[in-house]
Amino acid sequence: MFLFLFYMDGRFFSMPDIAYDKVLSFLAEKETSDSGSDDLAGLHDIMLMCRDGFMAEVTRRQVKNIVPEVLEEEEDEDEERVLGELRRLPKGGVIVSDDGREVFVPEVWVRNLGMDHGDIVSAVPLGMIGQSPLFEFTVEERRGLDYESDRVSVIGPVASHSGEWFVYSEEEEELITLKPKEVRSLGLYEGDLVEVAYPAGDLSAARVAWKFDPDDPYLDDLAPGPGPRKRLAKKQPPRDVADPVLAGKTVLVVGGDLYKDAYRLNFERRGAKLLWETGFQGGQGKNIESKVRSADVAVLVTDMASHRLPDIESMCKRHRKPFVYASSRGSSGVVRSSQQALIKSGK
Repeated sequence: MFLFLFYMDGRFFSMPDIAYDKVLSFLAEKETSDSGSDDLAGLHDIMLMCRDGFMAEVTRRQVKNIVPEVLEEEEDEDEERVLGELRRLPKGGVIVSDDGREVFVPEVWVRNLGMDHGDIVSAVPLGMIGQSPLFEFTVEERRGLDYESDRVSVIGPVASHSGEWFVYSEEEEELITLKPKEVRSLGLYEGDLVEVAYPAGDLSAARVAWKFDPDDPYLDDLAPGPGPRKRLAKKQPPRDVADPVLAGKTVLVVGGDLYKDAYRLNFERRGAKLLWETGFQGGQGKNIESKVRSADVAVLVTDMASHRLPDIESMCKRHRKPFVYASSRGSSGVVRSSQQALIKSGK
């Protein structure tokens, strides 16, 4: 809570920031009424003139606590995350940390982030959906060691004969038989383009790593390899964080005015869209309800916007949008709060 000091009749008076605009409105009403006085009109003019400076002072005082809080959040997160080298599997991969912990990385995130064998990847637990753990994956260092992997991949059309499904491997000059369970679960049909992968020399361990859609962006640049064989041309992935909760979501953050740019960076790198609203009363809040309607979740930063939160909470309830109060102003805390709110709501 910050205090506004003003001088009148030889004395100083203090006012909390949350009441500043309410007093302005009160004085404006008095100024236009028959009972208004010159003193009140003068006080209104002074407060109106000083408002921007007052809000700037609020911001300056809030800055003092930025560094300790951000460092504390990073330390807490480091205790939970698993950091290690990615070992590529026929389908997906495994992060192996120095202390022996292992986390499986689904194939979809390997592809979306352009991970390679040997990359340094971190995994932060987000919670559970049913019996399945959720992790946020981040590529910490791209090392380009894919050539060291024994993983062999083949891209080709699915063929069928006498009830068997297979893809032809030019490396082995053999047909790779597909498991019936994978054919059913992926809904494969003859002619579908797939990537099948296996450890070098062990066709029996082959898995269908990926089924390509006709408009899959990875098919834009199928580069020719030796002979008629094709391989996928490497593309720079659009982001470096794989977030199964926030990807494709729209998040409204109210407050945390100092952290707006950090919020945007941290949400966009997770594939989410940020909508932001100032925590100061009298800010650009005319369209706040339309932002609530557009959002998948709202995060209300309590210690920087407490005077606006009740109205926004009512909007969230009215439009049936999950919301959460975040006591932490740092971008990491706001991201984690939005993730937990979405997991809890089942969205």
